[in-house]
Amino acid sequence: MKSGFSAIVLECHPTLVSASGFRMNKILHLAALAVFTASAAAAATPGATRSVPAAKAPNAPKVAPTASPTSAPTSAPLGPVAEVAVPSATGGADITVYNSDLALVRERRNFRLPTASAQLAFMGVSRSMQPETALLEVVKGDPIKITEQNFYFNVLNPEELLQRSVGKDVTVVLPNAMGVGTPTRARVLSADGPVYEIDGKIHTGLAGRIIFDTLPSGLRAAPTLVLNVAGGANKEADAEFSYLTSGLAWHADYVMNYDADAGRMDLTGWATVINTTGVDFNDARLKLVAGDIARVYAPREFMAKASRAPMAMAAPPPAPMADGVSEGELEGSHIYTIAKATTLVDKATKQLSLLGAQSVPVTRELIVRNAQPYLYSNASPRQIQDSKAAIEISFKNEGDAKLGVALPAGVVRVYGQDDKGAAQFIGESRIDHKPVGSEVRVPLGRDFDVSMTREQTNFVRASDTITVSAWKLTVKNAKAKPVKVRIVEPMPDSWEITKESAPHKRGTGPTSEWLLDVPAKGQTVLEYNVKSVF
Repeated sequence: MKSGFSAIVLECHPTLVSASGFRMNKILHLAALAVFTASAAAAATPGATRSVPAAKAPNAPKVAPTASPTSAPTSAPLGPVAEVAVPSATGGADITVYNSDLALVRERRNFRLPTASAQLAFMGVSRSMQPETALLEVVKGDPIKITEQNFYFNVLNPEELLQRSVGKDVTVVLPNAMGVGTPTRARVLSADGPVYEIDGKIHTGLAGRIIFDTLPSGLRAAPTLVLNVAGGANKEADAEFSYLTSGLAWHADYVMNYDADAGRMDLTGWATVINTTGVDFNDARLKLVAGDIARVYAPREFMAKASRAPMAMAAPPPAPMADGVSEGELEGSHIYTIAKATTLVDKATKQLSLLGAQSVPVTRELIVRNAQPYLYSNASPRQIQDSKAAIEISFKNEGDAKLGVALPAGVVRVYGQDDKGAAQFIGESRIDHKPVGSEVRVPLGRDFDVSMTREQTNFVRASDTITVSAWKLTVKNAKAKPVKVRIVEPMPDSWEITKESAPHKRGTGPTSEWLLDVPAKGQTVLEYNVKSVF
C-alpha cells in the first residue's frame, strides 16, 4: 500500500459469560497491529525525511506522512514539504523543576533541512508540554523562521482508531464454526461496543478482527510537536529546544531522628521528584526551585528569561547541604542545583539527598490552644469544655543551631525511641517554606495523659460593647512526672486581664498565654477574669 501500512488490525471479543452463568460486563479487547512496509521503516529512522503533498485527491487515503508513520499536519504550505524527524536530545537535558507541577525542559537537538521549507517533527517530548511556550533557538548554523506549529498529543491506540472510524467502512473478519475467518465489510456506527451496520442490519458483540483501510489523520505513535520552518536547504543546525511542561514536580521530605532526653535531633532532607510526562529524561542536569511563582505570564517572554537570566548562586554551599548540592536565589525563590546528572524515568519517583544536619537543638512543648475566638462575647454557664494538650517540637533555622539554610516546604516525619531504645514513628507534619532565621514548629499529635477543662464561672454584660467574664481552667496530668503546659487563649482586639491566679504574658497577636507547672499525678487550676471590648 502506498501509505506504508499493509494493514491495521484489531481483534474484538464479544460479551463473556462466567462458568456460573452470570453475565459479565462486555469487554472489548483491542490489539492493534501495524505492519510497516520497507519504505515506512526507512522513514522512521531519526533524521529521515519524506515528502508531504500540499493537497490530496478527494478519494485518496488520508495516511500520515510522518517519519514514524503517524500523523499529517493540519495544514501544509503550497508545494511539497519535507517532514524531518528530529532525533532525540543529544546529551542530557537541562531541567528546572518547580514545586507547583511545572518544569522547564531545555534540550539540544540536531537536524538538517532538506529544502528551504520543511516540517520539523520533535518526538520524545512530554505529553503534558505547553506547546505555546516552545522555543527553538539555533546555536550553530543558519537561522530559521517558524511559521506554524502543531502539537499532536492524541496518540495512536485501538480505541482512537475505532473512534476515528465512526461512519466509515471497515473489514470485519468473522470466524465460522470451524474457526475460519470470513472477511465482511461493515460500517462502524459507534465505537462503544462496537456497533456495526452490515447489509442494512445492526450488529453488536461480534467476535473477530477489524481491518482498517487507512490510518486516520491526526494520530501519531507518540506526542509530537511539528514546526513549519523556513531556512537554508541542506544545512546542518544545532539548536536549543525549550518548553514548559506539567507532569514534573518535586517536594521536600524530611526525616527527623528525635532524642527527647537530650533535646536534640538529626535532620535529613530529601528532594522527591515525580515524572509523569510519558518521557524518560536520561542523564538530566537537574535544578529544583522552591517558592511561590506567579503562573500568569507571557510564555515566550518567560522562556527567554528563564533560559538566559543570570542566577545568583551561593558559593561555597552551606555546610548542611548534601554533597553535590548548591543553593542559590532566583527572583524571590530558592534554587537547588544537583551537580551530578540523574535519570528521571517516566511513571517513577526519585529521591535525591538535599541536606543533612546533626545534633540540632530542639524544644518540646505541651500546648493547649483555645480555638474559639468569640468565647468572651456570650454567657455560657455550666458548660465544661475538655481539651487535650498538643505536643509540638520546634527548632531554629540558624547557623548557630547547626542549620541556617532555606528549607523548602514539605513533610517532616519524626522518629523517636521507645523505653527499649527501639526507633518508632511518632508523628508527621507539613511545613511551609522556612527562610534562614525562622522558627520551625512540628506538631506531633496530642498527649494521652495531659488534658484541660475550661469553665465559665461568671459573665456580666457591662454595655453593648463591653463584657466581663470569669474563667476556671483545670489542667490534669496523669504522668508519673511533672510537666509544664502552655495555655494560649485568643482575645478580642481590646482586652484586659483584671484578675488571675498565675501571671500571663501577651502572645503573638491578640492572645494571652500562661505557663503552668502541673505536678505528677495531679492538677493545676488557673482562674482569671477578663474585660473585653468589642
